[in-house]
Amino acid sequence: SNIEKWVQNYKAFGAENLKRSRKNKIYSFEFKQNVVELYLKTELSYNALAIIVGINNPAIIATWVTNYRIAGPAALQSRKKGRRPKMNKPDIIRGKISSEENKKDNYLEQLENENLSLRIENAHLKELRRLRLEAEASTKEK
Repeated sequence: SNIEKWVQNYKAFGAENLKRSRKNKIYSFEFKQNVVELYLKTELSYNALAIIVGINNPAIIATWVTNYRIAGPAALQSRKKGRRPKMNKPDIIRGKISSEENKKDNYLEQLENENLSLRIENAHLKELRRLRLEAEASTKEK
């Protein structure tokens, strides 16, 4: 069966495709989604579909289809691979500056909230004064 696959790949893609490459090809999300939808809508085999769309390994399509059935379209999105980077940054960057910035941000937020409440209070007092003066003017007219 492997030889038959090699022959199919040779007929479809030529001799260059039979060589193993060290570099994996990265497919876009849209391409993956189109291939999976094409597989689900048609009755093509993985091998036939791989030849049509130009993929030399039909197992990739099988993996995409399985992941799509399990988790939906989000499973076809690319993810970063490898280990997460270590955080060997100096104390200045890691803790001290960030805590000082948090204090400044909190203080600034408190000042903005206080400013807003004072503006509201000022507008309320102005409105009360206007209403009182209107009431006094209407009593003088009567």
